[in-house]
Amino acid sequence: MTVEIENGAVTVSADMLAGPFGIEPEEVQPLMRAGAITGRVEEGAGEDEGRFRLTFRHGERRLQLICDEDGHVLQRSRTVLVGRTRVLP
Repeated sequence: MTVEIENGAVTVSADMLAGPFGIEPEEVQPLMRAGAITGRVEEGAGEDEGRFRLTFRHGERRLQLICDEDGHVLQRSRTVLVGRTRVLP
């Protein structure tokens, strides 16, 4: 399982996100455009330099990937966020 990292830009396949969120791959991009799936990329510093932490959220589910600079996934965790604070419109 790899992530594409090029010049600081990170690309994750829809297949990699769909399974953990219990959706079909073709649903990923529209949900991201609508803001229903969010993502965050953090670059490691110090002893974590050369690593990236990618965090994706959809509903009450969170997927976190730790990757090296070549995009190889070193760690993967899935969490159900119970009692997550919601901002109401």
